[in-house]
Amino acid sequence: MSKKNKDIEVRIEETIKPIHGKDYTVNQLFIGKKMIGEIMTMGPKEFQSFLGDEDLGASRSLETAIETVIRQWNLHD
Repeated sequence: MSKKNKDIEVRIEETIKPIHGKDYTVNQLFIGKKMIGEIMTMGPKEFQSFLGDEDLGASRSLETAIETVIRQWNLHD
């Protein structure tokens, strides 16, 4: 018996977070009401990904950062 893949809707909300006196754009990824990760915009081509307290590293595009968070969440959940 094979397991069938389900489509999961991921919602992205953009917010501003003040960190050490500087405002950063943060994209929060949600599945349902549960936040699965955050992506902080550090520069034009630098996005830092987080899964809870775990730093997942930097990416050159927002799309790559989103993919990194979803892959890691998939492994942990």
